[in-house]
Amino acid sequence: WTFTLVRTERGHEAFAAALAAGVIETRPLEDEPRGMMLLEVLIAVMVFSIGILGIVGLQAASIRHVNDAQYRGEAIFLANALVSQMWADDHTATNPTYLDATYGDSGSGSGYVAFKEMVRRLPGTELSGNAPAIKVAPGPTPTSSVVTVTVFWQLPGEPTAHNFSTSAVIGRNP
Repeated sequence: WTFTLVRTERGHEAFAAALAAGVIETRPLEDEPRGMMLLEVLIAVMVFSIGILGIVGLQAASIRHVNDAQYRGEAIFLANALVSQMWADDHTATNPTYLDATYGDSGSGSGYVAFKEMVRRLPGTELSGNAPAIKVAPGPTPTSSVVTVTVFWQLPGEPTAHNFSTSAVIGRNP
Protein backbone atom coordinates (compact mmCIF):
# COMPACT_ATOMS: atom_id res chain seq x y z
CA TRP A 1 0.00 0.00 0.00
CA THR A 2 1.07 3.55 -0.71
CA PHE A 3 0.14 6.68 1.18
CA THR A 4 -1.28 9.29 -1.24
CA LEU A 5 -1.66 12.97 -0.42
CA VAL A 6 -3.87 15.08 -2.69
CA ARG A 7 -2.93 18.79 -2.80
CA THR A 8 -5.24 20.38 -5.40
CA GLU A 9 -8.87 20.19 -6.47
CA ARG A 10 -7.83 18.82 -9.85
CA GLY A 11 -5.73 16.13 -8.14
CA HIS A 12 -8.74 15.24 -5.97
CA GLU A 13 -10.92 14.90 -9.11
CA ALA A 14 -8.31 12.65 -10.82
CA PHE A 15 -7.98 10.51 -7.71
CA ALA A 16 -11.77 10.17 -7.35
CA ALA A 17 -12.12 9.25 -11.04
CA ALA A 18 -9.43 6.52 -10.73
CA LEU A 19 -11.16 5.21 -7.63
CA ALA A 20 -14.57 5.17 -9.33
CA ALA A 21 -13.12 3.38 -12.40
CA GLY A 22 -11.65 0.68 -10.15
CA VAL A 23 -8.06 1.44 -11.17
CA ILE A 24 -6.99 1.92 -7.57
CA GLU A 25 -8.17 0.71 -4.19
CA THR A 26 -8.10 2.62 -0.93
CA ARG A 27 -8.30 1.86 2.73
CA PRO A 28 -8.11 4.10 5.76
CA LEU A 29 -4.67 4.96 7.10
CA GLU A 30 -5.67 3.71 10.54
CA ASP A 31 -5.81 0.13 9.16
CA GLU A 32 -2.05 0.10 8.46
CA PRO A 33 -0.02 -2.08 10.86
CA ARG A 34 2.11 -0.03 13.27
CA GLY A 35 5.87 -0.51 13.63
CA MET A 36 6.58 -1.83 10.15
CA MET A 37 8.61 1.23 9.25
CA LEU A 38 10.70 0.86 12.42
CA LEU A 39 11.39 -2.80 11.57
CA GLU A 40 12.45 -1.86 8.04
CA VAL A 41 14.83 0.79 9.39
CA LEU A 42 16.35 -1.68 11.86
CA ILE A 43 16.93 -4.23 9.09
CA ALA A 44 18.53 -1.55 6.90
CA VAL A 45 20.85 -0.52 9.76
CA MET A 46 21.80 -4.18 10.32
CA VAL A 47 22.63 -4.71 6.63
CA PHE A 48 24.65 -1.49 6.60
CA SER A 49 26.53 -2.56 9.77
CA ILE A 50 27.41 -5.94 8.28
CA GLY A 51 28.78 -4.17 5.21
CA ILE A 52 30.88 -1.83 7.34
CA LEU A 53 32.24 -4.77 9.37
CA GLY A 54 33.22 -6.48 6.12
CA ILE A 55 35.08 -3.39 4.96
CA VAL A 56 36.88 -3.10 8.31
CA GLY A 57 37.92 -6.77 8.02
CA LEU A 58 39.27 -6.20 4.52
CA GLN A 59 41.18 -3.15 5.71
CA ALA A 60 42.75 -5.15 8.55
CA ALA A 61 43.79 -7.92 6.14
CA SER A 62 45.22 -5.32 3.78
CA ILE A 63 47.29 -3.74 6.55
CA ARG A 64 48.60 -7.17 7.56
CA HIS A 65 49.69 -7.90 3.97
CA VAL A 66 51.37 -4.50 3.67
CA ASN A 67 53.28 -5.14 6.91
CA ASP A 68 54.31 -8.59 5.71
CA ALA A 69 55.59 -7.11 2.44
CA GLN A 70 57.52 -4.45 4.37
CA TYR A 71 59.17 -7.06 6.61
CA ARG A 72 59.90 -9.32 3.64
CA GLY A 73 61.67 -6.40 1.92
CA GLU A 74 63.64 -5.70 5.09
CA ALA A 75 64.66 -9.39 5.34
CA ILE A 76 65.80 -9.37 1.70
CA PHE A 77 67.86 -6.25 2.34
CA LEU A 78 69.49 -7.71 5.47
CA ALA A 79 70.34 -11.05 3.83
CA ASN A 80 71.81 -9.37 0.75
CA ALA A 81 73.77 -6.93 2.93
CA LEU A 82 75.35 -9.86 4.77
CA VAL A 83 76.29 -11.60 1.51
CA SER A 84 77.82 -8.31 0.30
CA GLN A 85 79.79 -8.04 3.54
CA MET A 86 81.10 -11.56 3.01
CA TRP A 87 82.14 -10.70 -0.52
CA ALA A 88 83.98 -7.61 0.69
CA ASP A 89 85.82 -9.50 3.44
CA ASP A 90 89.46 -10.01 2.37
CA HIS A 91 90.04 -13.18 4.42
CA THR A 92 87.81 -15.32 2.19
CA ALA A 93 90.39 -15.44 -0.58
CA THR A 94 93.11 -16.99 1.58
CA ASN A 95 91.15 -19.05 4.12
CA PRO A 96 87.92 -20.78 2.98
CA THR A 97 87.09 -21.82 6.57
CA TYR A 98 87.04 -18.15 7.65
CA LEU A 99 83.45 -17.66 6.48
CA ASP A 100 82.15 -20.53 8.59
CA ALA A 101 84.14 -19.44 11.66
CA THR A 102 83.09 -15.80 11.40
CA TYR A 103 79.57 -15.92 9.94
CA GLY A 104 78.29 -19.48 10.42
CA ASP A 105 75.41 -19.96 12.84
CA SER A 106 77.14 -22.96 14.46
CA GLY A 107 79.55 -20.70 16.36
CA SER A 108 79.59 -17.31 17.95
CA GLY A 109 81.65 -15.52 15.31
CA SER A 110 81.63 -11.74 15.27
CA GLY A 111 79.92 -11.62 11.88
CA TYR A 112 77.04 -13.84 13.02
CA VAL A 113 76.57 -11.95 16.27
CA ALA A 114 76.45 -8.60 14.42
CA PHE A 115 74.00 -9.99 11.84
CA LYS A 116 71.77 -11.44 14.54
CA GLU A 117 71.62 -8.00 16.16
CA MET A 118 70.69 -6.34 12.83
CA VAL A 119 67.90 -8.88 12.24
CA ARG A 120 66.29 -7.89 15.56
CA ARG A 121 64.59 -5.06 13.61
CA LEU A 122 62.14 -7.68 12.37
CA PRO A 123 59.26 -8.79 14.62
CA GLY A 124 59.36 -12.19 16.29
CA THR A 125 63.07 -12.83 15.76
CA GLU A 126 63.56 -13.31 19.49
CA LEU A 127 61.11 -16.24 19.54
CA SER A 128 62.44 -19.77 19.71
CA GLY A 129 63.44 -21.12 16.30
CA ASN A 130 63.45 -17.70 14.60
CA ALA A 131 67.17 -16.94 14.83
CA PRO A 132 68.82 -16.32 11.46
CA ALA A 133 70.48 -19.34 9.85
CA ILE A 134 73.77 -19.03 7.98
CA LYS A 135 75.12 -22.24 6.46
CA VAL A 136 78.56 -22.35 4.85
CA ALA A 137 79.45 -25.30 2.60
CA PRO A 138 82.42 -26.00 0.33
CA GLY A 139 82.11 -24.24 -3.00
CA PRO A 140 82.81 -25.35 -6.55
CA THR A 141 86.48 -24.36 -6.22
CA PRO A 142 88.94 -24.90 -3.36
CA THR A 143 88.94 -21.17 -2.53
CA SER A 144 85.16 -20.66 -2.57
CA SER A 145 82.19 -21.43 -0.36
CA VAL A 146 78.46 -21.70 -0.92
CA VAL A 147 76.69 -19.55 1.65
CA THR A 148 72.96 -19.82 2.42
CA VAL A 149 71.43 -17.06 4.54
CA THR A 150 67.91 -17.52 5.94
CA VAL A 151 66.11 -14.75 7.83
CA PHE A 152 62.96 -15.46 9.88
CA TRP A 153 60.27 -13.10 11.20
CA GLN A 154 56.88 -13.64 12.76
CA LEU A 155 54.04 -11.13 12.91
CA PRO A 156 52.11 -10.85 16.18
CA GLY A 157 49.20 -13.28 16.32
CA GLU A 158 50.52 -15.56 13.58
CA PRO A 159 51.31 -19.17 14.53
CA THR A 160 54.17 -19.72 12.07
CA ALA A 161 57.20 -17.71 11.04
CA HIS A 162 57.86 -16.29 7.58
CA ASN A 163 61.32 -16.62 6.05
CA PHE A 164 63.53 -15.45 3.21
CA SER A 165 66.51 -17.47 2.04
CA THR A 166 69.27 -16.60 -0.42
CA SER A 167 72.41 -18.44 -1.55
CA ALA A 168 75.65 -17.18 -3.04
CA VAL A 169 79.07 -18.51 -3.98
CA ILE A 170 81.73 -16.48 -2.16
CA GLY A 171 85.41 -16.68 -3.05
CA ARG A 172 87.80 -16.55 -5.95
CA ASN A 173 88.18 -18.77 -8.94
CA PRO A 174 91.59 -20.48 -9.13
